[in-house]
Amino acid sequence: MPREPAPKSDSKSGPMYVSGFEMAVGVAVGYFGGRWIGQRFGWEPWASLVGAMIGLIAGAYLLIKEMNRADARERRQRDQDRNQP
Repeated sequence: MPREPAPKSDSKSGPMYVSGFEMAVGVAVGYFGGRWIGQRFGWEPWASLVGAMIGLIAGAYLLIKEMNRADARERRQRDQDRNQP
């Protein structure tokens, strides 16, 4: 008896999951990098805080960049759909 193919997931949600993961990783890397610098130079807890903020800013930048890409893809698709007879 043949198996039915699994339903396809929404491919538009994948990049958003990745963006959330990138933001979390950016904050974690920034925090632990700042913590390491803070322990090395005696700047703790300020270095951890600054590192986490830099990671948050980097994650937000990547999120905005991905949103702009998704918007451009959607606009191109809409334009293609309008131009088809």
